[in-house]
This record gives sequence, structure tokens and C-alpha cells, in this order.
Amino acid sequence: GRQLMSRFLLLSGLTLLLGCGANPGRSPEPVEIEGRVTIGGKPARDVILNLQPTGAGAQAAFPLKEGAFRGSVTPGKYTYYVSETANAAAFKAIPAKFQLGSLDRQIDITAGVKLDLTLD
Repeated sequence: GRQLMSRFLLLSGLTLLLGCGANPGRSPEPVEIEGRVTIGGKPARDVILNLQPTGAGAQAAFPLKEGAFRGSVTPGKYTYYVSETANAAAFKAIPAKFQLGSLDRQIDITAGVKLDLTLD
């Protein structure tokens, strides 16, 4: 309820703030990335890693099983946050600051990047 609305408002605000991207031309082709997400030194499980562009780019979501993910993302700067799956207990174990995107927490996505994200 309230948390979903907060996330929606944050994403709407980022979209309004950033517009439709700085480059009105073609977006770069997506690149393959992979990585892992840990919490307290253990793999994050049964949650979704969301990458939200803070400039040009496209949102991406990766289900985490044993903390690992792999997929295609448009290159650019992103913030990240974790969202819930059917396993509510796994989501509740994630610190609140990682349940929403933050402009203070940005990553660069480039071809072949291997991300190592810690949710502590």
C-alpha cells in the first residue's frame, strides 16, 4: 500500500525530473551484465533487483536466486533497489534504504560489467 505508493511517486518524480532522456536520438543497444547481491555476507534470495535509470537508459528487473543475476541493460547510470516477490519474509530482511532507489547510490552500466552489490 503505502510503500508501493512511495516507490511509484519516487519513480514518477525521477521520470519527470529526467524527462525522456537527454538523447532524443536512438538509445544505445543493450549490453550483457552479470553480478551478485549479498546481504550480511550471504546471497540475497527471493527478491527482485531493480535498476532504475538516472539518465538515459531503461528500467530493468532481475529476480535473485542465490544472489546471482544476469541479463541485458541499456548502458548508463542507474540507481538500484530491491522489490518483493511471493516471499515476503525475504523482502523484510532487506534494509529499508534498499527498498527504494536513491540518487546517492548510483552505478555505471557498461558492456560486460560485473556488479557486486552489498545491501548492508
